[in-house]
Amino acid sequence: MQISFAQKSFIFPKVKQQGSSIAQLTLNNWKVIEMVQGDLNNDQTEDLALIFESNQTIDETRTYGDNNSEIIKETQKPRILAIYFKDKNGSAYHLSTQNNDFILRSEEGGKLGDPLQQVEIKDQQLFLRFRGGSEWRWELGYTFKFQNKDWFLTNAINLYFNQNTGDMTERIYDFTSRQLFTTVGNLHRRDIANQKTSEVLFFSQLRTFKTFKKPWAWEIMPNVYL
Repeated sequence: MQISFAQKSFIFPKVKQQGSSIAQLTLNNWKVIEMVQGDLNNDQTEDLALIFESNQTIDETRTYGDNNSEIIKETQKPRILAIYFKDKNGSAYHLSTQNNDFILRSEEGGKLGDPLQQVEIKDQQLFLRFRGGSEWRWELGYTFKFQNKDWFLTNAINLYFNQNTGDMTERIYDFTSRQLFTTVGNLHRRDIANQKTSEVLFFSQLRTFKTFKKPWAWEIMPNVYL
């Protein structure tokens, strides 16, 4: 008789709804790998953005190329983004949102290693920056703002360049004004060789953490992924 055991799929824990310190908010078997503080909802208190990484390595299926297909299985430690608003009296943090998909994992940067480069709170916005690749390298930046009771993507930047030749394409997206600014040319001769264009961005509605699954998952124009 043969007995087979089905492998349990990984289930993300729910982060804590509130706490008075980072230690209180940290989940068992997870660690904080990034922590930034700053006002995110214009109430003059220091809010909190945390990125947790699991102590457990799992097989994780991740989306690439569009917002629907899950096509690549990777063995890595999952990550969680948790954003907390602080009480006006400063006594406790309260969960605003949890996102299990958007933060790139340590194995998703190619030869450059961990792609997570920067988490910052500035001008009541959350900035997330990633990079990766090898000879051809990419840098991605996303700016989210809390408005109308949700987290909306307001700006983004996508730089793709050759480390050796300097050949580059840079796209800067302003979703509020619906404009795309594109620069094509060379990193080393920006002022001389580069061509800059601007065009109107066409999309139905602003993306949020819920509707923008992760970096590289939005085909914003034919064959152009953000």
